[in-house]
Amino acid sequence: MSNIVKFFVAANEGAVDALAGGPNSSFRALSFGNFDAEEALLDWEAHLTGVSFESLVDRDFPEIIAEGDEGASVFLLSDALVNSLAVASDSEVRELALWWVGEKSVDGFEIELPVASVILQSLVDLTREELQPGTHVYCWTS
Repeated sequence: MSNIVKFFVAANEGAVDALAGGPNSSFRALSFGNFDAEEALLDWEAHLTGVSFESLVDRDFPEIIAEGDEGASVFLLSDALVNSLAVASDSEVRELALWWVGEKSVDGFEIELPVASVILQSLVDLTREELQPGTHVYCWTS
């Protein structure tokens, strides 16, 4: 479980530099906490793209850009996930949030629907508003 989860948009160099303490103030970062970010990225991609969770794991998704000795990591969100989020309608975001809450509940992890909705809608907004040529969406965890 990640204590702090931050999503941000950057060029690859900026993503690697974020490992030490998270994205700096020059990045618009979304901050959340207390969920397994790596597993969430797998869950969301599997649900949105129809590729199985296990298949994504076998293909080493999400890609780890940097890992620190203290437990911090930076993950690259795949183009498939980012593109799916960027074109998701409000109803698709709500449906994903409902599905994610149910999926985590089965695993014994309770996440409230309003929290799941805010996380996902904020990430959708970030992909639509901040993504520029030469940049990618990343997730920093600690």
